[in-house]
Amino acid sequence: MILLLEKKFLTLTFFNIIANLTVPLTSFADVAVLGQLESHTFVAGVALSNILFDYLFWGFSFLRMSTTGLTAQAEGNENYKESFQILLRSLLLGVGIGILILLASTYLEKFGFSVLEGEKEVKSAGGEYFKARIISAPATLSNFVLTGWFLGRSKSATVLVATVIANVVNIGLNFWFVLFLDWNAYGAGIATSISQYLMSAFFIVLLFKEKDRFFQIYREIRIFSVKGYTSLLSLNSDIMIRTLLLITTFSLFRNYSSGLGSETLAANAILHQLILIGAFWIDGAAIAMETVAGNLKGNNNSEGLRKILKMALVSGFGISLFFCILILLPSEFLFELFSKSKPVVALAKEYGYWITPILLFGSFAFIFDGFFLGISEGKILRNSMIVSSILFFFPIAYWGKIQNNNHILWLSLSSYMLGRAITLGVVAYKRYFYIRQESFS
Repeated sequence: MILLLEKKFLTLTFFNIIANLTVPLTSFADVAVLGQLESHTFVAGVALSNILFDYLFWGFSFLRMSTTGLTAQAEGNENYKESFQILLRSLLLGVGIGILILLASTYLEKFGFSVLEGEKEVKSAGGEYFKARIISAPATLSNFVLTGWFLGRSKSATVLVATVIANVVNIGLNFWFVLFLDWNAYGAGIATSISQYLMSAFFIVLLFKEKDRFFQIYREIRIFSVKGYTSLLSLNSDIMIRTLLLITTFSLFRNYSSGLGSETLAANAILHQLILIGAFWIDGAAIAMETVAGNLKGNNNSEGLRKILKMALVSGFGISLFFCILILLPSEFLFELFSKSKPVVALAKEYGYWITPILLFGSFAFIFDGFFLGISEGKILRNSMIVSSILFFFPIAYWGKIQNNNHILWLSLSSYMLGRAITLGVVAYKRYFYIRQESFS
């Protein structure tokens, strides 16, 4: 049984890593293509605008996380009716929120850029990017749900194909709109929006393959169940608070960076992209942990979960270490892919070594995230994020802002990842290792 679980975990991890390699290509393409222009203003503008999208889009990424865990538990218990109910309820929620964001986009843009710090030209470029990318709101949130549902059903290969198609199209459109049509930041945003709608269309086509199983049980499905939505929203609220705190942490970091000048902001944006790429590598194991943990909770196999968690922690650390070695050896070459500005590249190289502690500490945090998401323990994730943000991150980050010191800002992110690893690790050890529980009751 354990060998089968290990094989499943490694298979899912492999497909998730390949799929996740393409996910940061969306923002990578935006930054890298705009970095080929003579001015670094567009890169800085996209970095500033992405702070807003972190709240507006990634703030609702709980739709992906909760859908994966709940679907995995339903599949582990062979409750296919519940699996479809989770999909339909989450889709209804995602599309509804996406439409509301789109309708309020003008007000959101005005308010957002009035709060953010940045030079006038940088804000102008960020505004153009915002107008183009906000169009994708309904599709982006729908993709969170659809991705989560297919992952919860152990269909990582499906997610891989969807993300590859969408991101290859996004990269191609970026080159066309930005470098050939001179649409600059607006072109990068439009390319991303088109790719998101294409991804939704691909998922919908695949859903038709499930029609036979759906029509066998559709009369039993209750989409508008008060109890169902109460359970879904209760879990989602905890994960949403956790996610908003995560976003706030990185948003404060970038906003404080903007006070150090546009070149430092652009350099930090490059390093942030590399950290995101590394995080998506590690998330291959973390998302596999979500699926396997959900399945194990569904059939009440706590012993198997303990063994898989150990394996996932080792895998996540190994992936992060390999990534750090890979990117820091030819570091200047990688930085030059993002920007032609020599001062920006020099700054990115100066601060680049901070990637290592952030990702090494982060590897444990990400795996524990996947563990608790899979067994739907949103409150643990919420509480850990509150402690890590308030105690481990904010005091150091504010000190860096006062001192105008970028090294201290990067130290705050390293401390933050360490805090997440410690707080989640202590709970996992006490609940599932120190006291060897026999069930999830």
